[in-house]
Amino acid sequence: MMIAMKNTLIVVGAGIKFLSHLTTEAKASIEKSDKVLYLVNEPAMKKWIKDTNPNSESLDYLYDTNLTRNENYLLIAEYINQVLHKTKVLCLVMYGHPTLMADPSIYSVNLAIRNGHNTYVLPGISSEACMFADLVIDPSSCGCQSYEATDFLVYEREYDNSSHLILWQVSMIGIKVNYQNQSPKNGLKILMKHLLKKYSKQHPVILYEAAQYPSCVPRIEEVALMNLVEAQMSPITTLYIPPNKVKERNKLYVAELNNIS
Repeated sequence: MMIAMKNTLIVVGAGIKFLSHLTTEAKASIEKSDKVLYLVNEPAMKKWIKDTNPNSESLDYLYDTNLTRNENYLLIAEYINQVLHKTKVLCLVMYGHPTLMADPSIYSVNLAIRNGHNTYVLPGISSEACMFADLVIDPSSCGCQSYEATDFLVYEREYDNSSHLILWQVSMIGIKVNYQNQSPKNGLKILMKHLLKKYSKQHPVILYEAAQYPSCVPRIEEVALMNLVEAQMSPITTLYIPPNKVKERNKLYVAELNNIS
């Protein structure tokens, strides 16, 4: 009996900045795959993908405003695997890094593995990497904590205010369906109230959006925490909160480490 060959799903990150962030490995996968599916939010990148591989398809139309975001992601993953079932080498292109704030690609890979297919995930330059560069932050300097904003609140995640704190999707706190029809202010009020437990009203926070074109500059807007609710937000706005204190060293551990020969 002939055994069917496994198909291959390659998930690549397009990076943030148009073409500048596309790795050689990702570019080759887009060019050589039998079919390309893509979820990117930049029109020029969409056109480049279509020009590079004519057998490509945007998945934007799969977003259903009547479904929750998670239901949409599962629907997209199921469609990707339907296409994979009949495609020898399928490439999925995601905005930024393919596993950072990218549930459709993670769901797709896990489903493909369960269905017995080969999978590869190729990294892309993420908005987090851009942020570290644009704000000149070394995440190892005092530690860095990173949370999706709604998750941060509803699970009351423990965090250290002597470390860098990054909160993703701050404009979508508590929003389950179509972002465009809802104001982010109610969610931001709850977030601000929670953050004020560890930071002062005057503590500076930064609204960050990475530049999408080589000739553009990133959005780096500093506001006082008390003004967060009134700040301008978009779906790609990330909130960076710098430390507000220096943590004391553990003298016992310092002594023990000094005794190591």
